[in-house]
Amino acid sequence: MPPITAPHGMVATPHPLATAAGVEALRAGGTAVDAAVAANAMLAVVYCNACGLGGDAFALVWDPAERHLHGFNGSGRSPAGLTISAVRAAGHEEMPAKGAWPITVPGAVDAWIQLLDRFGRRSLADALTPAANTAEDGYALTAINARAIAASLPAFDDTARAVFEHAGAAGDMFRQPLLAASLRTTAEGGRDAYYGGPIGDEIARAIQAAGGVMTADDIGEHRGDWVAPISTPYRELEVATMPPNSQGITALMALNVLSTLDWPMGAPLSADRLHAQIEAVKVAWSERDRCIADPERGLADPSVLLSSAHAEWMASRLSPDRSHRYESTNPPGGGTVYLCAADADGMMVSLIESNYMGFGSGVMGGSTGIMLQNRGAYFSLDAAHPNALAPRSRTLHTLMPGMLMRDGVAEVAFGAMGGDGQPQTMVQLVTGVVDDGLDPQAVIDRPRFVVETEAAGEPLSPVTIESDGVETATVKELRARGHEVSLVEPKTPVMGWAQMIRRRSDGSYEGGADPRADSVAEGL
Repeated sequence: MPPITAPHGMVATPHPLATAAGVEALRAGGTAVDAAVAANAMLAVVYCNACGLGGDAFALVWDPAERHLHGFNGSGRSPAGLTISAVRAAGHEEMPAKGAWPITVPGAVDAWIQLLDRFGRRSLADALTPAANTAEDGYALTAINARAIAASLPAFDDTARAVFEHAGAAGDMFRQPLLAASLRTTAEGGRDAYYGGPIGDEIARAIQAAGGVMTADDIGEHRGDWVAPISTPYRELEVATMPPNSQGITALMALNVLSTLDWPMGAPLSADRLHAQIEAVKVAWSERDRCIADPERGLADPSVLLSSAHAEWMASRLSPDRSHRYESTNPPGGGTVYLCAADADGMMVSLIESNYMGFGSGVMGGSTGIMLQNRGAYFSLDAAHPNALAPRSRTLHTLMPGMLMRDGVAEVAFGAMGGDGQPQTMVQLVTGVVDDGLDPQAVIDRPRFVVETEAAGEPLSPVTIESDGVETATVKELRARGHEVSLVEPKTPVMGWAQMIRRRSDGSYEGGADPRADSVAEGL
């Protein structure tokens, strides 16, 4: 499929209604940030199985006026009263994935507000009202929605189950009036309505009723942070993403390893190329789990992790003819949306937002209709662990938007959902664009792999590859090198949903949307 092209702006998201909301924001005179927030708000409704007002958001914003790339870390902290001893006293030997304990303060709405305040031309109400109307009037469920709701129902609390148990099948209309009301309240009251206002108060009440310790003060005190992105060169481009506590540095380390290796790489999807990429991802992932945590803990120095000496050390642990195990200490997880937007002035936005494990904790924020994230499931109850639970702390975060820069100017906004698979997808997208010269749609369409953990806390090891384009001889050779390989159907959602927009030399755009979801790229 050829890429979508447009002269004046573009939006790419995993759902057509979200893409349409973003394009309409551009058409109304908004910036790429206005478009991104409107699209994200719509996804909070129509892809509530993966994101929402109870999740976190990270963003990269290229400002052409300043010729500067900005980063925003919209991850929330654990409650002030959440301690290892409290969770253990409740009978848990490890951090639970569901229920009230893993809920951290939602950062997405604050992220939207701060992004709009700095780079938007339109109001918060302009961004949220289309989503509120859709939640109130209803929208047609897709197969992805319907499957996710059915799979998650057993983990829902009573309030959430009452909302979702009659959602229906693909094609059925689904309404979320409680969520619509929260969107309207936020649109009208802004930050004060959510953080420290009626929505935050109700979320805190619901969490405490479910046995948790989050308070309205925990929510009201939240502020996301503007941060300097991190980057590394790859061939003639610079690959940029978010610094820790984001796992984005994992992809940069893997790309540095690939740049260091003097092995024969072979053709795309060849055994040599796949082996190199898989091993680079595995060793970088073990480094992620060793030190990526709340940056206030000072465990990860990006300048050291991205140094040539560190890349050479990681590369020295790899063999061209044999798979290896690299120890890991964190649990797997996922459930996210990624989107990107660009406008006629050259502003580009790479934004990713998530409840973490699909519908997150399974706890709804009472009458708000907001499903609350379970990002705290990444915390450890081992006090010596890099991501040990502590009050008012941020854990390692899977969210990692990407941007490719050429000569200091943003050229490609890209990223993908997929939990631990995100850095793996980023590596494959970057190598496809840079090494193979693929356009955005072609690189997204190309078969992908993902390396998974053997079990919670275990290293990356089993390799799953989409079957189209992978020859039998390639699979045989990978297995001979020690890889545990399995094939899955082409274009499976297991590989995550990627989106990409590229600014061409004449100022126009080309984009790609992932067929593994309900994705659409559209421009004007």
